Amino acid sequence: MSRVVVRAIAVSGAVAAVVAAFGLPWAWYGDRAVRLTEFPGWAGYASAAVLLNVLTGWAVVQPGRRGWLPLVAGGLGVVTVVAAVVVMTNYADVFLGPVVPAVRPVLGPGGPVAVLAGLASLAAVAGSQYPRFSRSN
Repeated sequence: MSRVVVRAIAVSGAVAAVVAAFGLPWAWYGDRAVRLTEFPGWAGYASAAVLLNVLTGWAVVQPGRRGWLPLVAGGLGVVTVVAAVVVMTNYADVFLGPVVPAVRPVLGPGGPVAVLAGLASLAAVAGSQYPRFSRSN
């Protein structure tokens, strides 16, 4: 992949992670938007996403680097995606306890955007490891 494409993917992944964490609701409860910080375990996802984007930036700045960086970034990417899915799939637990409400909670766009952001960061890390195959280096 070319450096421009890898950097564009890395920036889009970071921007999507910020938008998912702060801008988009992760669930709807009637007409009430529920943000990420109202979910149990949100700090785990947020921490993993921040670390993933830091390591993605490092991998993109030093393309073709072999060793521990791509492995750690890849593992952290998997952790980030899994954490987003876990938080996203437990959206009903925020509202539903022993009492069943009259309004049913619905999944919002924040979780899927967070998963796509994690996958974009993983793609940027993977693409930065093979710069010699690019025509525009």
